[in-house]
Amino acid sequence: MKNFDQSEDRFLKSRRFNQGISPVISSLLLVLIVLLMCGGFFIYATGWMGTNDLSALKPIKIEIENVSCGNHADDSVRFQNNILILKNSGGNAVPIDNVSLKIIGKGDAYQGIPGQNGKMVSGDIEILYTHLNISDKNPNYQKMNAEMLKDGYWSPGEKLILTGNDSKNSTVSSVFVGIDGNFSTSNNYGLAAGETIEITAFQTNPKNIQKIIFKNRFLIPKK
Repeated sequence: MKNFDQSEDRFLKSRRFNQGISPVISSLLLVLIVLLMCGGFFIYATGWMGTNDLSALKPIKIEIENVSCGNHADDSVRFQNNILILKNSGGNAVPIDNVSLKIIGKGDAYQGIPGQNGKMVSGDIEILYTHLNISDKNPNYQKMNAEMLKDGYWSPGEKLILTGNDSKNSTVSSVFVGIDGNFSTSNNYGLAAGETIEITAFQTNPKNIQKIIFKNRFLIPKK
């Protein structure tokens, strides 16, 4: 009888212990579930915001303020005299560090190294400005764009002055120039007068997602 009483006592104690543990485990599981849900929501929210933060930006309006272009083959026009002045005429102020430009049209560039079997080539031209700050550009770029560069934003009313000689050099540059798809050039360029160019501006967010904020075509007048 005594053994039976002891067994019953152990059973009751074990049952009470398990009953005491169950609410604790339930509470821990509930906390864990809440944390997982919060973490999932945070990842979803930050991912959504990171993907769509650019979609909230209004497109900017760009106008050609002035243009002085011509193929380098014309002795009267040198790369540095190919000048394209773009004005932010409306919309947002955009940070120059994550705004890039693509210009396509007809033009020419120097292929190879000057004095070492290089040559001038002409055809379909593609010009890429990977950003608008002064890094890896010709020092004259800073002088001509001082107003825009002072606060790091291309604001409405401010001008962006581009020339065919903005590249720092052929190996270190934030300006890349290709002719007929071949980018082995000196990264300087001349634009053909009387031809249409297409300018596209992109803005890139920290997740490296690009959004087109401007795209338009312009006719370069003949001289």
